Amino acid sequence: MTESSEPIIALEQADIYQGDRPVLNDVNFEIKKGEFVYLIGRTGSGKSSLLKTLYADLWLHTGSAKVAGYELHHIKRADIPFLRRKIGIVFQDFQLLSDRSVEDNLAFVLRATGWDQQAKISKRIAEVLMQVGLGTAHKRMPHQLSGGEQQRVVIARAMLNEPKILIADEPTGNLDPEVGDQIINVFRTINNAGTAILMATHNHDFIKRFPARVLKCENGSVTIS
Repeated sequence: MTESSEPIIALEQADIYQGDRPVLNDVNFEIKKGEFVYLIGRTGSGKSSLLKTLYADLWLHTGSAKVAGYELHHIKRADIPFLRRKIGIVFQDFQLLSDRSVEDNLAFVLRATGWDQQAKISKRIAEVLMQVGLGTAHKRMPHQLSGGEQQRVVIARAMLNEPKILIADEPTGNLDPEVGDQIINVFRTINNAGTAILMATHNHDFIKRFPARVLKCENGSVTIS
């Protein structure tokens, strides 16, 4: 199998734990390059634990999982930052640094991941802000942005290192429906440009209006539809 055709995410007989407690058993699925996949399930069904396992915030105890070329069942702690550069993570709570501008929030991430040329940093920041529809927001502080605008900055931050996949945990959960629609459209634009998306959501209206493959966490299992 060539690298380009290899799934970005592949789990086989994976058991997902939250601490010492098993929450999902015998998980098997793949996500291919450029795919859009929803992750649904009731609160407490294991969605967040599954996502945290994919970006190595929780350890994979049994089974195998390969994400962006990294085997999670063998991954070393030193390799986790490199895994996370190949995936973008979007949280429900924005986690922006409140003491610095949008531009400085993004520059902080780039410098932390090895970028050192200011011209390239500025160019990449301009590109991702344009991508999420915030091309003029460079100098604004997080408190000067609406919730929807802050979430766009978070998506821009996740896109900085051109990830193969965006993993989003309830990205519209704290937003009103109209703003949520704007955010789902940002994700669809990014997906149409070639980045895979795995999005946990409680919003079944999205799935009706923008159909895609669905993974469902229920009764300790993950089913695919």
